[in-house]
Amino acid sequence: MTSRGDDDFYALLGVEDRADVAELRRAWKHLALEFHPDRAGDDATAAFQRLSAAYAVLSDPVARAAYDRRRRRKDPSPRPDAAPGAPPRARRPAPAVMLTRLSGPLASLLACGVARFEEPGFITLVLRGTEAAQGGMATISLPVDLWCPDCAASDRLESCARCGGKSTVPELFSAWLSVPPGVTSGEVLVPSVELPGTVSPVRFRVRLSSDT
Repeated sequence: MTSRGDDDFYALLGVEDRADVAELRRAWKHLALEFHPDRAGDDATAAFQRLSAAYAVLSDPVARAAYDRRRRRKDPSPRPDAAPGAPPRARRPAPAVMLTRLSGPLASLLACGVARFEEPGFITLVLRGTEAAQGGMATISLPVDLWCPDCAASDRLESCARCGGKSTVPELFSAWLSVPPGVTSGEVLVPSVELPGTVSPVRFRVRLSSDT
């Protein structure tokens, strides 16, 4: 059994990366009981949040597949002390820590200055230095436009009752973001799961608060 660690969801839950849904559920129930603040006290809150974030991702098949791809991805930039021809260093995955200041409805984040519209096609997220250094998970809900699925089966857009001839329909999208430790200003964050049929992809660009 893998030991728990903050940088790997499987290690955090104490399971192998081949664990099935039943194994994940058993591990989560055991750890949730052990670390729930009502039982373990307020000092366990941070650990419980990390465990909750890890289980939320790994128990969702689509989010788990996206996480597994990120986990296997290699950092193409070589280490400063790496010998010529040495394999690239794997970038540390985002720790299972919810960045609560960066999570919530986009309208609320815009109102408090955490998010901004600074360039077309991107939403700027303003991170504090500690958040950028640590990394973590964030979830942001925002309205997006989807191509109307009913219009795809008809050439008469004006008769489409679903979109009223506009060819698009609004939808609320919850973007799960993985913020890698050591993220820098200018890096682009892509939601772990894309919403099929989105007219314009949702992309976030990092800006450190010291740069503003």
